[in-house]
Amino acid sequence: MIGLSNLLPRVRTEMRSKSKLRSSAASILTRYTRETDGNITIFGLMGVFVMLVYGGIGIDMIYSEVERTRLQNTLDRAVLAAADLEQQIDPEVLVQDYLTKMNLEDTLADVNITVDSGLNFRTVTAEAQRTYNSNFLHLLGFDKLQSSGLAAAEERISNIEISLVLDISGSMGQNSKIENLRTAATEFVDTVINNDDAGLTTISIIPYNATVSLGPTLSQYYTLTNEHNTSNCAIFPDSAFSSRAISPTSPLQRLAHFDPYTLDENTTVTPDSWCPVGTYGSMIAHSSDRDELVAHIATLSAGGNTAIDLGMKWGVALLDPSARPVVDDLIADGHVVAEAAGRPAAYDAPDALKIAVVMTDGMNTTQFDLAPEYASGMSNIWIDDRGDNDPTNDRFSHRVRDWNGNNNDVYFWSRYEYSSWSNRYRNTPDGGNSARRMSNAEVFARWGTRAFGNKFFRRPYHDGWVSYNQYYNAYYSYVPIVDGTQADQRLSTICAQARDADITVFAIGFEAPDAGQAAMRDCASSPAHYFPVEGLEISEAFQAIARTINQLRLTQ
Repeated sequence: MIGLSNLLPRVRTEMRSKSKLRSSAASILTRYTRETDGNITIFGLMGVFVMLVYGGIGIDMIYSEVERTRLQNTLDRAVLAAADLEQQIDPEVLVQDYLTKMNLEDTLADVNITVDSGLNFRTVTAEAQRTYNSNFLHLLGFDKLQSSGLAAAEERISNIEISLVLDISGSMGQNSKIENLRTAATEFVDTVINNDDAGLTTISIIPYNATVSLGPTLSQYYTLTNEHNTSNCAIFPDSAFSSRAISPTSPLQRLAHFDPYTLDENTTVTPDSWCPVGTYGSMIAHSSDRDELVAHIATLSAGGNTAIDLGMKWGVALLDPSARPVVDDLIADGHVVAEAAGRPAAYDAPDALKIAVVMTDGMNTTQFDLAPEYASGMSNIWIDDRGDNDPTNDRFSHRVRDWNGNNNDVYFWSRYEYSSWSNRYRNTPDGGNSARRMSNAEVFARWGTRAFGNKFFRRPYHDGWVSYNQYYNAYYSYVPIVDGTQADQRLSTICAQARDADITVFAIGFEAPDAGQAAMRDCASSPAHYFPVEGLEISEAFQAIARTINQLRLTQ
């Protein structure tokens, strides 16, 4: 046991030690305040604190931007999907589902979705905000951070006007090319036409070979000259290709009707005319009827020369506002749906999309028309129709001499070609007063040019009544009016006119020779709009073009 007397000295000793420690600490602090060496340490500590604060702010800001970008990207994808006219989910539900799948369901309470839709369009706008806790900014009194996003997408298929310019020349009959074209064009129509939304997209089909036929329907709405009315093709001067328009009221020079191939002298109607008759190979203007378009494509077959310039001229003309009166009249007569009113739209219409798709498997070749002496007016052929409606028993004669007066002319009676001289040549036409003079249009609607030359000039040539030149000119009564080089220049000119008006031109070279490929490259809106294809690749080209037409546009 320690006694009090022993404890007191120890206590005094400890108190003296603590007093000395306090005195020493005070001395150190006093000395420190008098010295300046420690000031840098204070500023260093303050700098570290400031750096920590600003670094924390930076981390919060980076995190906020990452979250904003994630929200914006999700909204972009969501409205693009929701605006698709083919998807059947409610647009608001679809946008909300996108946000949920990206773990952004906390935004659903603050998301604002608007949908504007009609017969021909759908616009979806989505705005969303997201609030979350800050990590460092709360030190400065900012407990919450907020990110927001705004996106809008639109699919508008209205006022899409398409011209399909399709090569049906003779070379398309090789290697199943015409079959492949029919399949590709049908798939194209199926992709861009939806019969449930009538009038949203209109397609004009312009088949071409040596020429382009307006057909019996569309020809009623343009003004063709009246040399004949057997077929409905027009010819154009070079200057016409510097203009996109074809006036429906200004006269168009009608191509003569003739058959340069058939040798049969007993025909009653030319079987293989240069300009097709009836609906075969004719144009269709601004149709939105999928079945009509597909049925017409199914009738296309191959034959004739190649005039890409004429096909493109008509394809562009049907996209030009000058064709609007034609479309209005077609609507009034029930050939085009009422929703197509106002088409072709103005080139600067904000919702107008004009597209020309031109394809060829060949190159421009020579174009022909009847020689001027045969293109119009009256012929030197007389007909006796025997007073009935049977064309097989008609009788014909050719006036080989037209002397002064009416009683001494010389007529070759063709039915006596192999009979005696006296039977073959008479001073009156076969049938006498019952015979009438035929127009050139009637003659060449009945016989091919070669058959015409043989039937009415071969025997008179051998008998000395007509010259060889007369015989030759009758046999080859058609003449070139445009050569391939000239047609290439005309095509280049009208393609440039189309591009200048913001018509998007897609061009397809379908197993075409170098000259044809060059013409297609020159015509296309850009290298990306040109498709060199072979075989079944033509379907892929048409589908790629169709997908481009139907693609969505992100508007904000």
